[in-house]
Amino acid sequence: MSFWPMFDSKQQDGRGILRSETYLDTGFQPEKPVGRRSEIDRIVEAVKPVTRRKSPENLLVYGPAGIGKTTCVRHVFDRMEEETTSKAVYINCWQYNTRPSLLTELLIQLGYPAPRKGKPVDELLSKIREWLNKNRGVAVALDEFDQLEDRTEIIYDLQMLNEDSENQLGVVMVSNQHPTTIELDPRSRSRLNCQTLEFNSYNAVQLEQILEKRVEQAFRPGSVPDSVIAKIAEQIAENSGDCRQALSSLLQAARKAQQKGLSEVSEESIP
Repeated sequence: MSFWPMFDSKQQDGRGILRSETYLDTGFQPEKPVGRRSEIDRIVEAVKPVTRRKSPENLLVYGPAGIGKTTCVRHVFDRMEEETTSKAVYINCWQYNTRPSLLTELLIQLGYPAPRKGKPVDELLSKIREWLNKNRGVAVALDEFDQLEDRTEIIYDLQMLNEDSENQLGVVMVSNQHPTTIELDPRSRSRLNCQTLEFNSYNAVQLEQILEKRVEQAFRPGSVPDSVIAKIAEQIAENSGDCRQALSSLLQAARKAQQKGLSEVSEESIP
């Protein structure tokens, strides 16, 4: 019995218009975010005091999904690690959504060989306090902050660490929800003294700039006409301004064109 090739990647690679889908993946972290200079500057302004052993601002970054909040925060934190001696820690609260799991993950990222389970909260806080007293300040990004089960307790913990430690801890929270919908008790809200930074949805020009850069990285030269990029940017800007949707639309169009054996993506391939 003979079989026809079902996963013949060689033929596709030889004539394919895509060089690498990695750059179209929603989890790809670009070297420099597009169209968010003022937002990046504001995040830097909030955490910079940590690098000077001064009190940082706590900042809540909010706005709809897919508009660059996480990308910008991670960009600032990566640069902070590269350019200063201060520590920058990123934690996704979908994955670590309880008080013990989040504090344990923070401790591990600070370099302590803490176990994932079994340590009392007081002991975890004591170890973090010890790190702050021995080292320099730390900025902590809590992405998907609204997913935390113990928001009030965690905010209280982190602010108490600031009051009790020699060096400072700054918090950048990232949320899809508006600040008024995030529940914190008055004590924690008062201690947090949080500033806010709203991200607005991408417009067509910004989406076009993002797609142009990803096309340059992901596709063979000349395989994606400017008209295709413009059409996707306009469609997504009108509907949501969600960069992830724009990248997904481009990827689907490219795969459809590639399956047909075309040498370039056409407007008809756009879903």
